[in-house]
Formats: sequence, C-alpha cells, structure tokens
Amino acid sequence: MQGYLVIADISGYTQFLTDSELDHGNGVIADLLNSIIGAIQVPLTVSSVEGDAIFMYGEMAEDMYGQTVLESVELLYCAFASALENMVINTTCTCNACVNIGSLGLKIVMHCGEFMKASVGGITTLSGPDVIAVHRLLKNHVVDTTGVADYLLVTQQCVDTLDVSHMVAAWTPHSEEYEHIGVVDGYVSSLHDVWTFLQKQKEIKIAPTDAWDTVRGQSVAPPAVIWDHLIDPRKRVEWITISVNMELKATRGGRVGPGSEFHCAHGDGSTALFTVLDMRPFDYATVMVDFVDGSIVTYSYYLMPTGSGTRIFVHASAPTTIEGVPIPELASTDYLSGWHEMVQENIDTLTRLADEAALALQEA
Repeated sequence: MQGYLVIADISGYTQFLTDSELDHGNGVIADLLNSIIGAIQVPLTVSSVEGDAIFMYGEMAEDMYGQTVLESVELLYCAFASALENMVINTTCTCNACVNIGSLGLKIVMHCGEFMKASVGGITTLSGPDVIAVHRLLKNHVVDTTGVADYLLVTQQCVDTLDVSHMVAAWTPHSEEYEHIGVVDGYVSSLHDVWTFLQKQKEIKIAPTDAWDTVRGQSVAPPAVIWDHLIDPRKRVEWITISVNMELKATRGGRVGPGSEFHCAHGDGSTALFTVLDMRPFDYATVMVDFVDGSIVTYSYYLMPTGSGTRIFVHASAPTTIEGVPIPELASTDYLSGWHEMVQENIDTLTRLADEAALALQEA
C-alpha cells in the first residue's frame, strides 16, 4: 500500500542517558516520547517506539491537503518543544538528568512510498524498500551541511506525492546517498523556526463572552480532518453555501496562514473576501469576512477534540464597517437570525463532509 512514513528521533539521547542518573534520565525521555505520541494526528499512527525514536505511518489519505499533512508532522515537534520547555522551567532538581534536559533535540524525517503490513506476535510491522529508506535517512549529513539541529527532512518523493513544492520552495535542498538505495533528494526546514513563529504569533480570537453569535457542531472526525476542510479551498467551496467558486491568494511561504485570502465568488457575480487574521493548526482560526454590502464580520473557529471526534464552535463578532464602526441595523434580531441560520447550515455541511472523510480514512 501507498502511504506516509515518518520517524521522530530525539537527538542527544545517547550522551544524555550516559551522563544522567538512569531513573531520572529514562523518565525524561519517556515523558518527551509521550508528548510526541499525544500529538499524533490523522493520517499518522504509531508503528513502533524504537528507543529514542517513534516510527509512524499512515495510509495515503485521498484528497487530503498537503499542508494539513505537513503541519501534522510539524506539530509533533511543537509538542516536544513545549514539553521540553516546561521541564526546563519547572524542574528544581539538580541531578545531571534534569540539568541536561536542554541538551536534547528532535529531528524528523518523512518519506512517502510503498510498504506492506504484517502481524507478528500480535504487533503490526511494516516492511519494504521505502521503510528501509526512511530509517536510513536518520543517518544523514543535515547538521553538517545546513547547521540546522532540530529539523524536518522531507524527501522529494514525498513533496511530489503531497503536491507541496510551493511550500518547500524556500526550504534548503538536501541530498543523501546510501548503498543499495542510491541518491535520495529532499528538503530541510528548521523545526525550531516553526515553534518560534507559533510562540511569537499574536493571538486574535473572538472569545465566547464577546460573541455576537455562536454556532456549534459535532463531528466524529478528528481535528486534523476538520482543519483540512477549513484551509483547503477545494473543500471550503463545498460547505460554504454562498459560494460557487473559491480562489486562494496571498499565501505565506506557500501555505495558508495569517494574511491569506479566500476569494469567494457568488452565483450573482459578486465576491466576498475571507481574510485569515490568525490561526494555529488543528486548534483555531480567526477569519474576517468582507461582504459585498461593505459590512465586516470577524469570527473564530475553535476545534475541541473529544473522545469521539471534534466539537466545533464558531464565535462571531457583530457586523461593523471596514473602519470598525458598529452597524446597529445589521446587528438586529432579524439579521442575527439569518446570519445564524446561514452559518449553522455551513457548519452542518462541514461536519457531514468531515464525517464522510473520516469514515473513508478508517476504511482505507
């Protein structure tokens, strides 16, 4: 079968354990590995834990936006970095293990290809040349040639499969050569830069207490699938009822992010502009809508994972002019009722489509 192959490997592991007290050292590594496992999202699942590394795979998710897949991998590092930072800040222990926590890092390699699954002793194992290739990629010269310690290395084969050449255009090209495999081309990005960007990002949210209107939805799909339908213009046009066409403009580094614009064409020839003000993958997104009548409505989507899927909340602010001046006549009960009905219809359609996508993933 075709799919994604990902390994997240803790760097500095050997020296850390060698120089640390065994009980504290193992505890630190276990906590960091658990933080990564806790952040794993569809389409990935754990294949095995290999000492200081987690090997993941996912069967090819039909029609899933490439950005969604890449961000699901980047968020593994963010979970690791957050856990590491909390350990450094909160520990008061002076043992070698706790003092040296900050020396640990994480590297992730990602490859797309073919693999076979087999059950050995009740454990699902993967095999095939591409499985061998992704493991070989852990032994590389990335740090020597790029100077980037915490990195994501994505192979060209994966870039082509995910159709994300526009996203990796600014990354560093990198090649490795292995016996029996040959030359493997790919791209390297700094995961530390991803984490830093999220930390510095100014949060723009419509809080529940400030909402003019709130719409709710419930889906059996995990947050990643809902998110995929929020950012993929091909999918957005399917659940935003007022649109007949959707065009994405002003992407950041080839991906949807703050400042990106969805131009939503109506059947009557008019266009509504959706501008992303802020977003944190799989968590929330805040969008400003510029309607054809000149009114502005800003709202935030919140995705809250549950044991059975995802709860969706949409909190919207009252209509204003582009200058932020309230428009009382558009905040009336009648207008609010019509707005609520329209957005609820959108969210109901979104959840239905996400449910269908999640079911397809389960059956793959």
